[in-house]
Amino acid sequence: MFKTFIGKFTFFFWLVFFVINIPTYIFGTVYFKNILKASEQEKIMLIVDTLKPIIALNLSFNQEEQLDDILNTLLAYENIKRVELLFENNKKNILKVNGQNHSNTLFVYESDIIDTFDKNVMAKINLEYSSKNINNIQAKIIAILFFTFIFTLIIFAIFYVFVRSNLNALRKISNALQEYSDSENITPIILQNKSEEINTIANVANKMIANIDQYVQKLQSFNSELSKQVQQEVRKQQEQEQLMIHQSRQAAMGEMIESIAHQWRQPLNIIGLAIVNLETNHAFGIRDDKNFEDKLELITLNVRYMSNTIDDFRNFLNPDREIVEFNPQNSIQDVLKIVDAQLKNNNISYEFNSNAIIKISGVENEFTQVLFILINNAKDAIKTLIDMDTIKKGSLTINVYEKDEHGFIEIIDNGGGIPQEILDKIFDPYFTTKFASQGTGIGLHIAKNIVETRMKGSLVAQNIEKGCRFTIKLPLTISKDM
Repeated sequence: MFKTFIGKFTFFFWLVFFVINIPTYIFGTVYFKNILKASEQEKIMLIVDTLKPIIALNLSFNQEEQLDDILNTLLAYENIKRVELLFENNKKNILKVNGQNHSNTLFVYESDIIDTFDKNVMAKINLEYSSKNINNIQAKIIAILFFTFIFTLIIFAIFYVFVRSNLNALRKISNALQEYSDSENITPIILQNKSEEINTIANVANKMIANIDQYVQKLQSFNSELSKQVQQEVRKQQEQEQLMIHQSRQAAMGEMIESIAHQWRQPLNIIGLAIVNLETNHAFGIRDDKNFEDKLELITLNVRYMSNTIDDFRNFLNPDREIVEFNPQNSIQDVLKIVDAQLKNNNISYEFNSNAIIKISGVENEFTQVLFILINNAKDAIKTLIDMDTIKKGSLTINVYEKDEHGFIEIIDNGGGIPQEILDKIFDPYFTTKFASQGTGIGLHIAKNIVETRMKGSLVAQNIEKGCRFTIKLPLTISKDM
């Protein structure tokens, strides 16, 4: 009812009507009745007070005929139902009744008749007044209210018929706009024989819907084109990212080849010395089976060590991008095997601490690349301080622990830290503090991208006393205290 204009109009029209007429009815039937009653009582009191001296005089001289005429005079008022004269000296009371009046009693008026001469009470007069007059007035008020209601109803019906077509036209316009809002379908608003204002509203609504539809079509076309451009940019970004990762892995490959060279130098020396010893014994004709077997076993062990080094190198370069659940402690130990010789050759000792067995999810060789980048950066920083004779020996600490359903890997060095003015730039692409021949500036950017974008974790750097701490935070899949 209240959702439409005509419903609201109907409700408030009748609300105003009843708010005005109900108090009028109450006033006419209750308050006005009391006013009329008081007025009638005052009128009867004046009449009786006027007749009381005459009645007292007639009583004094026993003029019964005159008393009878006076009482009949009172009964001439149609609303007086009954008049009774009550004597004090046990005389027969005089009673006069208006036989034609059978209405309900409105009030009873009683007054004493005082002797004119000795001022004693001679009699009492009782007068019963009918409510017929007031009832008639109330009936007229109700009739007026009824005819007012009928007249109002007729006026409302005429007005309703007159404005209904225009109100229905407004409702049609509203429904068309609502339909367009819900389904985005254009339904032209066609109206006939309506007022000029309604037609103007309909025409404006049609133009507005048409303009909105054109705008929506343009917006859809723009969104489609924008989506294509976004896809192209994402594809370019992915290609650029892959190129950066490739460059980073090439840089890492050079570092690893150098590490392999360091790891192979001692086994090759051992193998060479063993072969020289065997050649010397052979040249001098010395036959020592035990020595020959020992040398062969020594050569075999060192060749196996060199072969394992190649396997570690091949695993690091494995292009497999399958997301799996893995143990980061194993990845750390594999990287430490690869860089062990380089760290020792640069007089850097390392320590690996882990107080929990944790499992994380991601591409394992990408995580290994992150570790290699961070450890290699720490090694370069320490090597620079050693070359400058600022420190004598380097130290590298790797901590693994669990906290708040996340795994944390800390890589701590004593390489002097990062200048505060560039601390917030070290993860930017192609930003480096090394010479062009020593670095590309993409390593830390790639590491942060892998950790935060691919593994849904975080990588932060923080200066500490004598060095720097890189912290990797990753969500856990499985954890178990050791």
